Amino acid sequence: MSQEIIRCPYCVLGSEFQPMFAQSENTFACLKCGHTSSPDDPHLRCSCPRCHQMNRIANRIAVSGHTWHQP
Repeated sequence: MSQEIIRCPYCVLGSEFQPMFAQSENTFACLKCGHTSSPDDPHLRCSCPRCHQMNRIANRIAVSGHTWHQP
């Protein structure tokens, strides 16, 4: 059985997203940007700069009441 490769959603290596390295049995980290992830906990709050920026943008959109419309 092959092992699943967990990849950083922000960093690219060649033509693929950068593989993340295991910190523990179920927590992974990107050595390039510091993003952390856990396949067992999809609600894990990462504190890397890129996730922080994405959260700020999402909160700004939520506060403004902006809604997305599909054509």
